Amino acid sequence: MPLVDDIKDLIEHETSEAQQLLRIVADAMPRSVEAHLLLAASHLRRLELAQALIYYRETVELDPKNDEALRSVGFCLLAMGDYEGALAAFRHAFQLLSGAGSLRFIALLCHRLGRVEEAVQAYERLLANCQPTSGEIPFALQGLAAALRDAGRPIVADHYLRDLIERFSRDKIGVSSKLIARNNSDDFHEWSPYADKSRLAASFNARRAVDPAGRFPESFVLPQDRAALEAFAQGPDAPALYIVKPIRASGGQGISVTADLRPALARDDVVVQRYLDRPYLIEGHKGHCRIYGLITSADPLRAYVYSEGIVRIAPEPYDPDPAKAGGVSMHVTNTALHLGHPGLQIGQDASQDDTGSIRSLSALLRRMAADGFDPAQVFGEIKALMEWLVRMVAAEGLFARQAASPPRAYPPKLFGLDVLIDQDGHPWLIEMQRTPAARGAPLVEKINAEMYASVFRMAHAPLFDDNTPPELMAALRADDTLRRRREAELEVLNRGKFVPLAL
Repeated sequence: MPLVDDIKDLIEHETSEAQQLLRIVADAMPRSVEAHLLLAASHLRRLELAQALIYYRETVELDPKNDEALRSVGFCLLAMGDYEGALAAFRHAFQLLSGAGSLRFIALLCHRLGRVEEAVQAYERLLANCQPTSGEIPFALQGLAAALRDAGRPIVADHYLRDLIERFSRDKIGVSSKLIARNNSDDFHEWSPYADKSRLAASFNARRAVDPAGRFPESFVLPQDRAALEAFAQGPDAPALYIVKPIRASGGQGISVTADLRPALARDDVVVQRYLDRPYLIEGHKGHCRIYGLITSADPLRAYVYSEGIVRIAPEPYDPDPAKAGGVSMHVTNTALHLGHPGLQIGQDASQDDTGSIRSLSALLRRMAADGFDPAQVFGEIKALMEWLVRMVAAEGLFARQAASPPRAYPPKLFGLDVLIDQDGHPWLIEMQRTPAARGAPLVEKINAEMYASVFRMAHAPLFDDNTPPELMAALRADDTLRRRREAELEVLNRGKFVPLAL
C-alpha cells in the first residue's frame, strides 16, 4: 500500500494536485473502489462536501459494505446540516455492519434532533456493547451524560461523568485531546464554511461595515472583488506587497507574497490581502500568534479567550524589500510549510519557551515588555479581537440556530485565531482556524495539554458530591434552569487560563 499512503500524504499537503491525479485514475479505472474513496477524501479535505458526497455514494454503489464510505456519507450529510439524512445514513451503516462509530453518530444525531430518550438508549447500547478498551467509550460517556441532563436525569448523568473523569485522571492529554478533536470534527455544521477563506474574508468585510473595531488587513475575494481590488491597488493607500491565498488550502499551501497583482487578478480561487509589512520582529524574524477561543454555550452565549498561545516564527530574517517578495520563508510563518528548512529550529525542551521557531505567547509578551510595550494592553487588544470575531459569528446567526437543539447537544467549541502583531504593538486578525491542530512540537503539546485539561474540567464537572445538601439536590433534579446556572458556575471555577469575553 505505499502508493496509497503517498496519495494520502499528497491529499493532506497538495490537495489540488492530488485531486487532478485521482480524477485521471478514477476515469481510467471506473470500478476502482480505492480510487473513488481517495477522490472523495480529497474533496472532503477541502470541505467540498457536495462533491465528496457524490464520490462516497459512488463508492458505496461499487462496494455496498464499505464501512468508510458508508460512514462518510453520513458525515458529509451531517456537515451539510442534513441531520435527518445523516441519521438515516448512519442507521443504514449500522444495520449492515453494526459499527460502534455509526451507533455513536446515531446517538449524537438523535440528541441534536431533540429525540433525547432515543439518544440515551443508543448511548447505553453503545456502552453495553463496547470492549473495555474501546476508543469510543469516552465519547459515549460524554454524550450520554449530556443527554441525561437534557432528559432531566442529572444524578444518573453524574454517574457516567465520574467514570469519564476517572479515565481522564489516568490519561489527561489522551482523553481530553481526543474528545476535543472529535468534538471539533462533529461541531455545529455552520462552523464549516468559516474554513473557506473566501467566506471568512466576506464575513470580515461585512462585519467591519457595522462594527469597525476589528483590525484586519483589507481583503478581496476573487473573482467577485476583482474591480474593487484593482481600484484599491491604484489608490493612495495601496501597499507595496500583497499576500495571495488559495481559498481552501491549509498549512500554508499555495500562499505567495507579491508586488505584482497581475497573476492573482487572473485567478478565480484566491483571497488577496494587503500584506502587513511592519510586523513586530523577534530577533529579526517575523512571527504570528495562535490564539484560542472557546464557546461553551450558545444560549446564553458564553465565550472565552485563552491567555496563553503559540508563536510560530519564519525561518529566514525578515526583509520588507518588494524585490524579495518571493521569499516565503521570510514572509510566511506556517511551520508546516518550512519543514526541512535549515533555519527552522524546533526545540525539544518544552520548558524553553523563548528560543527557536516555536515559542509561547507569554514569552512574546515578556519580550515586548522588555521593548517598552505594555503586555496587558497588547493582550487586551487580542481579547478585543476575539470578542469582535465572536460578535461577528453571533450576528450571522450561528449561535441562534445552534440553540434550536437541546442545550447540551453540542460540547464546547474550541477554535483558533491567527494574529500578527505590528511594530506598534497592535494585533491584527489574519485568519480563523475552525479545527486547530492538537499535536505538534513539545512546547505546543505542553501548552495544549494544560488548555485541553481546562476545557475538559469546564465541561465535565459533576453537579453533585457527597456534601450537596438534600434540598439543593432536589432543586437541581427538578429545575433545569438551576442546573444550567450551576454548570456555568462550575465552568468558571475550572477555567484555568481562559478569560471570559465581554459580549
